[in-house]
Amino acid sequence: MQPMKNPSWPKALAFIGFTIMGLTLAYYSTAIATAGVAARILGSDRNGDWLSTGSAVLMVGIAAAAAFGYLAITNVRALTRRG
Repeated sequence: MQPMKNPSWPKALAFIGFTIMGLTLAYYSTAIATAGVAARILGSDRNGDWLSTGSAVLMVGIAAAAAFGYLAITNVRALTRRG
């Protein structure tokens, strides 16, 4: 845990980048789920696997965005309070 106690701007910007990637993953998952709904309607995906995959990717994207967003905010807050 020692490296997290030393905030730096490159680390904070990296966490912001990971947050954006998590949000992008969550946005992309809507396309996967929509394709799953269409495949289910057309009959090419009888089990609904694509819809389940889209839901799982959405949860992972939101969780990653929340975790890295929190880390970015705590790093930026520590850097701005340092003076």
